Amino acid sequence: CETEAGSVSAHARIHILEKLKFTPVPQSSQCLQLDRESSVSCVATGRETPVIHWSRADGADLPSHAAQINGVLRFRTVTRADGGNYTCVASSSSQGQIRAHVHLTVAVEVEFKLQPEQTTVYQGHTAVLHCQASGDPQPYVQWMLRDTQLLSSSSSRFQKMQNGSLVISDVSTEDTGVYTCIAGNTCSIRDTAAQLYVVEKPVHPRGGDEDKSQFKMFQTIALSVAVAVAYIIAVLGLMFYCKQRRKNKRLQKSRAGEQPEMECLNGVQLNGHRMSEIQEEVALTSVRSSANSEKQQSFPRAHLQTITTLGRGVFGEVFLAKARAMEEAGPETLVLVKSLESREETHRAEFRRELEMFSRLDHAHVVRLLGVCRETHPHYMILEYVDLGDLKQFLRISTSSDEKLKPHPISTRTKVSICAQVAHGMQHLSNRGFVHRDLASRNCLISGQRQVKVSALSLSRDVYNSEYYEHGQVCIPLRWLPGESVFEGEFCSKSDVWAFGVLMWEVFSLGELPYPTLSDQQVMEGLQAGTLHLSPPVNCPAHVCSLMSRCWASSPKERPTFSEILQILTNSSADTKV
Repeated sequence: CETEAGSVSAHARIHILEKLKFTPVPQSSQCLQLDRESSVSCVATGRETPVIHWSRADGADLPSHAAQINGVLRFRTVTRADGGNYTCVASSSSQGQIRAHVHLTVAVEVEFKLQPEQTTVYQGHTAVLHCQASGDPQPYVQWMLRDTQLLSSSSSRFQKMQNGSLVISDVSTEDTGVYTCIAGNTCSIRDTAAQLYVVEKPVHPRGGDEDKSQFKMFQTIALSVAVAVAYIIAVLGLMFYCKQRRKNKRLQKSRAGEQPEMECLNGVQLNGHRMSEIQEEVALTSVRSSANSEKQQSFPRAHLQTITTLGRGVFGEVFLAKARAMEEAGPETLVLVKSLESREETHRAEFRRELEMFSRLDHAHVVRLLGVCRETHPHYMILEYVDLGDLKQFLRISTSSDEKLKPHPISTRTKVSICAQVAHGMQHLSNRGFVHRDLASRNCLISGQRQVKVSALSLSRDVYNSEYYEHGQVCIPLRWLPGESVFEGEFCSKSDVWAFGVLMWEVFSLGELPYPTLSDQQVMEGLQAGTLHLSPPVNCPAHVCSLMSRCWASSPKERPTFSEILQILTNSSADTKV
């Protein structure tokens, strides 16, 4: 201190007293992982090192498996009883004490049970991205695309199932992108992502078909009454010839001591009788025998929410839907619905036959009948749906040359496995006395785990109309049928074997159209002349090509059974290395 008289100096000591405080303040709400080791920290500082002590807010003792060291409360194995309110007390002899209250919640960390996979679908089709998470509390799932949350509503193309899976209907190329699934509860949050690619559907060249249609139109106009009469006479003669031929066949079988085949339940020949003679009896029998099972499987129409239309078949519309309270596995189930809109008795009888068939089948490689709606028209048949859709689409996408798609090549082992799985399902179907009549890759479904199931989408009116041919006012899968089915209307287990041979060719040709260079008329002519031949696919194993040829034997008796086919493919699968 300085004055006019002089200066005086002195020294002073300043003591900074640190306040007793938490560093940092413990979070008021924290989580403990059930059945795991967990800990909660409480750190405080002051003028002198404080003593820290944990206690339960209700005054109860800490559990025996919990210990506190230097402010850390550690649980060796967390139990449900460890949840509740706790108090951390920091005390000092010179500064007193402070308290922090913490609520501990015992929970299970979020884990993904099913994560989305890279998926490629055709434009206009439906994409399914799976995302299922578990935890306690039950985690909430939401989807993001390009940093934007996808909102689900009844009118939106994006539908989030209650199990977390995302269904996108009528996809376009703009839907291509990385989809992120975020699952979280009060204790943890996790995310996982997958790429969706949308590609344009390839169009098979069908040279000559349009010209043929125009020719038929002019030919119809030019027909005269005289030609019509001659046609009727020719048809009557042909019917008499066919009837006599079948009669001779039955006589030959009777002389040889053989029994007529009984496996043509839905074919034209059944124990020596024509379909026209037994159609009504089969329909009535189907209704009677399945009455009890249908009553049990009856499903409320109001519990179905349509997602998107997949296409149209001879019965009517085929669509994808969400079904509430369908199965115990979850509150919602993704299902395939086939509607019966047609009033034609032949279509109605075929619908009943198909309903009867699926109601009696229970196999891992055949889609399940989940329910029926018959209280009003149109009637609904509710079938199991598999996430990646039909096998045809899966095969075609794998051939894409678009570098952006990064398609996964299908190994020979996987191709053999696909064929074996279809054979397994068809063996079950055949053993139960049923005939499919439309077996092809388009009528099989495949999952992300490469599990294949035989189904019957039969989208003959639009999506796959190019693979059907109108013959005698009926749409038939011409390129998958043997001669006896096309020209004599006979459908048996062995006609399904012929179709299975074509399906194997599809699998190893990666979804190519059979006889791609031939028009439908040329296929008809080749089938009638017995000269129709499918070239062996590239890199197809010799034993598979040999099996295909056996399936296409002109005589049904010379074709193998599905049991033989399954045994051959199962044995060859073990030997296949690539």
